[in-house]
Amino acid sequence: MEEDKKSTAVQPEEAPKPKPRRRKAASPQPAADTPPAPTGSAEPPAADGQNTKKPAASPKKPRAKKNTKITKTAKSKTPKAAKTAKKAPAGETPERKAPTQESPVPAAPELAEPKSESKPEPPETPAREDAAAPTVPDVPSTPELPEPAERAEPAVTEPEPTADAPAADDTPAAEAPPEAAAANTAVTDTPEQTGDVPAEDAAEPSGLVFSDDLANDKALAAEAARMANISRTAQLSIAQIMAGLEENPAPSAGPAPAPEAPQHDSAGDDEDDEPQDTIPQALGRGVFGMFKWLLLVVLFVLIIAGGGVAWLYRSATPDMLPEVKVTFDGQELAPTAYKWHVPVVGSFFRRTYAETLNSSPVVLEDAISDASPDIIVTPSDYSTQLTITDADKETVYEGSVTGFRSYLFAENGTFDAKLVVTASDSAAEDRSSVTGTETWQFRFTVSIKPSITLCTPTVQQGSVAAVRVGSTMSRTEPTLTGPLESTGFVRAANGWICYLPIPWNAETGNTELTVTADGYTETLTLSVRAASYSYKDYSAKSQLMSPYIGADDAPDAVRRLLTTDGGEIQWAVGGFVQPFLDSFDTPLLYGMTEYVGRSYSERSTNYGYGGRTSTNVVIKPKKSKDSMIVPASGHVLLAEDLGGSYGYTVVIDHGAGLRSIFYGLTALDVEAGDDVKQGQLLGTSGRTVVAELRIGTVPINPLLVWRGQCDGLKYY
Repeated sequence: MEEDKKSTAVQPEEAPKPKPRRRKAASPQPAADTPPAPTGSAEPPAADGQNTKKPAASPKKPRAKKNTKITKTAKSKTPKAAKTAKKAPAGETPERKAPTQESPVPAAPELAEPKSESKPEPPETPAREDAAAPTVPDVPSTPELPEPAERAEPAVTEPEPTADAPAADDTPAAEAPPEAAAANTAVTDTPEQTGDVPAEDAAEPSGLVFSDDLANDKALAAEAARMANISRTAQLSIAQIMAGLEENPAPSAGPAPAPEAPQHDSAGDDEDDEPQDTIPQALGRGVFGMFKWLLLVVLFVLIIAGGGVAWLYRSATPDMLPEVKVTFDGQELAPTAYKWHVPVVGSFFRRTYAETLNSSPVVLEDAISDASPDIIVTPSDYSTQLTITDADKETVYEGSVTGFRSYLFAENGTFDAKLVVTASDSAAEDRSSVTGTETWQFRFTVSIKPSITLCTPTVQQGSVAAVRVGSTMSRTEPTLTGPLESTGFVRAANGWICYLPIPWNAETGNTELTVTADGYTETLTLSVRAASYSYKDYSAKSQLMSPYIGADDAPDAVRRLLTTDGGEIQWAVGGFVQPFLDSFDTPLLYGMTEYVGRSYSERSTNYGYGGRTSTNVVIKPKKSKDSMIVPASGHVLLAEDLGGSYGYTVVIDHGAGLRSIFYGLTALDVEAGDDVKQGQLLGTSGRTVVAELRIGTVPINPLLVWRGQCDGLKYY
């Protein structure tokens, strides 16, 4: 048989045999574009006596990916391989015979052959001479698809090997390339294959080797199920291949490329070869996981805290702002701005309410009529800062509200004030209380009306009237106008005072006096009543009193002093006393008129012409050269001998324009410029002394003053 086969077979060209590769547990995975090997075997059959059987080995279960790829190739080859086997000539019968019994293998559906414009096939390996039929081009394999899970199907009976034909296990799996094995498997699986196919090709139906011990029903059933899954996978692969052939033309036939090395399941190998974590790596992962857990906890706490703070923030409403009340001189003030911080979370987080209510100062309607107005802040436990400026923007006061109580305005005018009330954490006992500031800006007018008082509404002739003006805001002296002569106002204890001398012949009745102070003018009415004067009648002029010094008879040295401004009031302490310690006579009184040669009727009616009226007092002491004293404290303006009827003359200024004048002294104990006190020795009197008391240039009755009967001079 071997010799006949050798003589009939056409020897192929010597081509390098593919180097057998060591097959691993998984079946070789052909590339998607590698064409299958020809149906005939490229190697000649072994010689007689060299066909040694190897013990059948149990097939190793290939991985799913490898089986899938092999199955795709086998299914694509099955229809065409079957046709090739049918067309073989009858005279070239192979040495091996087909098995007597055919295993019932489920038939795979025939698929349409690819079009001629498909991708050209690589050249097939030279076949035996007995293969007269042309070789059908192989369909290139499809991309790798995962194999579906195996399902249990009816078992398929595997044909047992005959005595003449060696078993499929006799040929080592490494002798044929993966593509040839897949092609043989595809041909064997086709149900159209008959007994004309050589037994060598029929021995490789699926690429699996079964031992005699496994030829039972259970194994055949499992193989049949596997064949069914392979058929279904092949159908899907062929459909995808046909779709790809329509787009890409088949390459021209050429030498078959060398089989590619089987691909390994890199994902599975990477999982198996992945090194175990070291201790530092494990600790690092644990710390990182704990950090993420802590971060999640902190984030959760912050969300809850933020929600609580937001609720508290909304609860801090303007109703919680403090109510501060401010009154100035009895007038309530409205705030112009505020900025309060309401606690939300203690003193750490606060809600601020700030608003400017009025950018310009609030003008008070009522003028301030008091030199020291009151300003009251309620409640009083806040700290305050008050600043007051005048019309020239000069600060007249700056300090607290408490210190302002003792402040006195010096003048009338318009002033601007700014009050800031502050509540701070340092001043508050409760640190969670509301803090901040509130501001008041206001403008007010100080128009203080001084008090104007007529101290003596009724006064007699020869006496003194007094007008008092209270404290004024301005520094100017009040003024008085009217029919009466005055020396003007002088400073007094509680303001100003003016003394009005009433002449001996002043018109009786009401007299209008107009007083102006700090811009206010007030009219006063003074009532003057007549005084009771005496008169004397002489038959001859030689009987007239001598010396006589009338109102117009004052010497020039004295007259010049009467027009000078008076000094401060000095009789306020002690008043006035008469200038003699002993008793004295007054032959000529103030207001007494001396007549010469008046008729009886004129004397009886005290009417006539030619008389002279005394405006001073002529004093005749009990003894000659009696000592005289100072009637009231004052300043000596003149002390000298004026000669003639004046003799030694002394002028003492008692203040406010009131001056004492003494004529007819024989000796002086004071000098001009001396400040004298009441009761101090003034000098020595002569036989008669003329005593005169004037306010300005107007003489008044000295006896009324010395005896304390002049009410006007009792006001200082």
